[in-house]
Amino acid sequence: MRPPPPIVIFPLATALVAVLALSLRSHHDAPAVAPLPPNAQALADLTQIDFLALRTPPRDPLRLVRGAAASVSDRGIWITEAGVVAGCRAPMVMATPIRGLPARVVGAPVDGLVVLTTTAGAPPLPLGEQGLAPTDRAFTPGFPRQAPGELTAKKLGPAAEYPGRDIYAETGRTDGLGDAVGSGLMSIAGTPVLDEAGRLVGVTVKEAPRRGIIIARSLASLKRALTAAHVRPSPGAEGRPVTVDNYGIVADTLRLNGTVSAVVCTDRTDSPLSALRGIGR
Repeated sequence: MRPPPPIVIFPLATALVAVLALSLRSHHDAPAVAPLPPNAQALADLTQIDFLALRTPPRDPLRLVRGAAASVSDRGIWITEAGVVAGCRAPMVMATPIRGLPARVVGAPVDGLVVLTTTAGAPPLPLGEQGLAPTDRAFTPGFPRQAPGELTAKKLGPAAEYPGRDIYAETGRTDGLGDAVGSGLMSIAGTPVLDEAGRLVGVTVKEAPRRGIIIARSLASLKRALTAAHVRPSPGAEGRPVTVDNYGIVADTLRLNGTVSAVVCTDRTDSPLSALRGIGR
């Protein structure tokens, strides 16, 4: 029996290699976000936040989630990307889906980050001791498409077009968050970047024009912003270990207890869509 000619063998071999590569690709999606209790008091109990400090934002059918903020102190201290609150006179940290904490911006942005303070706090994230190395895995629980969701990513090396920032390649996300990796993460700014020990090691800026690439402020920038605002993270804060198997559950818990909260503007000075487009520029 004569062997197949090379013109047949080479395309078949190429196709086999492609299929094998796709089957080995690291991609880890999380389960859909867990449902929440229906009433505000139950949510306040779960978040461990003073119910009397929570306020209902004014009705605004055009209001959008501008991003997220992460608690770094149970005394009501939060960190977020500066663009999340740019052009907003009255930001609110939505510690529950229907009620929030009026927030005040402390000082000027430092390295693209700002500190917010509120009259009540949520359980804080611990601060990492050092940033991640290339190929290290990170997790970003937040509100990346105007709704609760989370991503996992691998850190890449430095990129000349984003000096001083951390670059990540997305490798997984919440089921139902989008049809494709990197699609439409319009409100990802301010989302905390966590290491595998559940420690805060950065703050997300935006999704890069090259879909599936996430840009974040570094741990060094985060520490400089906290120092400039003369605030200290809560001592003794503990993180929960995060893996590709449990990051959806960990993210649900962080949002439920208010540690990671959405940020909205209750008295905006620009249109909501233009504010979102300007984040991270």
